[in-house]
Amino acid sequence: MIPYIHVPDFALGPITLHPFGLLVALGVIIGTYLATRRARQRGLDLDKLNSFITWMLVGGFLGGHMLDEIFYHPDELLRRPWSLILLWEGLSSFGGFIGAFIGIVLWKYFEIVPTARKSTFALPRFRRRSVTMPILPLADLILSVFPVAWIFGRSGCAVVHDHPGAHAPPDTLLAVAYGHPNRVTKLLTIGKDAIELRWGNAPQFDLGLLELMFTIVLAGLIALTWRRKLTAGTYVAVTSLAYAPVRFAMDFLRVRDIDQADPRYGGLTPAQWACVALFLFGLVIVKRVRDIKASGKDPLDLFIETPLPPEPATTAES
Repeated sequence: MIPYIHVPDFALGPITLHPFGLLVALGVIIGTYLATRRARQRGLDLDKLNSFITWMLVGGFLGGHMLDEIFYHPDELLRRPWSLILLWEGLSSFGGFIGAFIGIVLWKYFEIVPTARKSTFALPRFRRRSVTMPILPLADLILSVFPVAWIFGRSGCAVVHDHPGAHAPPDTLLAVAYGHPNRVTKLLTIGKDAIELRWGNAPQFDLGLLELMFTIVLAGLIALTWRRKLTAGTYVAVTSLAYAPVRFAMDFLRVRDIDQADPRYGGLTPAQWACVALFLFGLVIVKRVRDIKASGKDPLDLFIETPLPPEPATTAES
C-alpha cells in the first residue's frame, strides 16, 4: 500500500497557508511561465496571451466553485444560496474547465478597456471587439503546458485527500493506507505539527493521487513534443481524448458509503457526464485540426507580433 501523507497547514504570522492552495497557486504560476516562454519563442503577442490567460483563470475559478455547488452540493445551495459566491468553499475540476471555456469564449468577443484614470489606477469597462479573436491557437498553446501545471493541482488533492475512493483489499498496490495509523514516520516538523507518512488499517483508493500519476505520464509525453511545430488544436484534441476516458473510469472508484458521497445522475457522476461531452469535443477538434492542416494556414500566425521595420542606414560624413 501507499502510505497516507499528512501535510499540515503552515502558519506564517497571522496568516495560515493551506497546502492545497499553495500547490494550486504554484501550478498557476508555473503554467503561466511556461505558456509565456513558449509564446515568446514563437514571437507571439504577449499582451494578447496575458489577456487570454486572465479571462481563462477568472472564468475557471468562478466556474470551478459555482458548478461544484450546483451539481455536487445542491442541498447546500438551497439551504445557503449565498454559498454560490463563497469561492473558497470548494472547487470542481470540470467546473473549472467549463468556466475557463466560458471565459475564453467571452474573450473572443469582448475586451476590457480603461475608461477613467483615478490617480494610480484606471477604471475598466467591457467593450465588444471590433474584430473577434480566434481562441483555438492560444487554447492549444495553453494545453501544451497545462498538464505540467495540473500536476501541482492534483498534488494538492493528493496531500489533502479530498477525493477518497472506494475501499480496497489490503494488498492492492495503488491503495492508500487510510484509517487509524499503526505506524507513523515524521518527515519534517513544522511548528507544533509535522509532515508525516501514516500507515493506517483501512486501505482506500485516493482519486487525487491516481489522477496525479496519470497526469505526470501525460505531461511527460506532451513535453517531448515541445520542440516540434504541431498543427493548432493538436494539444486540445490529445488532452481531451486522453483525459476523458481515464477520468470516466476513475469515477467508478468514488466512495459511495458516506453522507457526502458524490451525487449520481442516471447512474453517473457529474464528472462522468462531462467526460462524455469532453470526448465528443475532442473528436470535433480532431476534425478541425485536419481541416487546418489541409488548408496550410496556421491560425497562430494571427498572434505573431509585427516586427519593427529596420532603421534606415546612415552614411558617415566625410
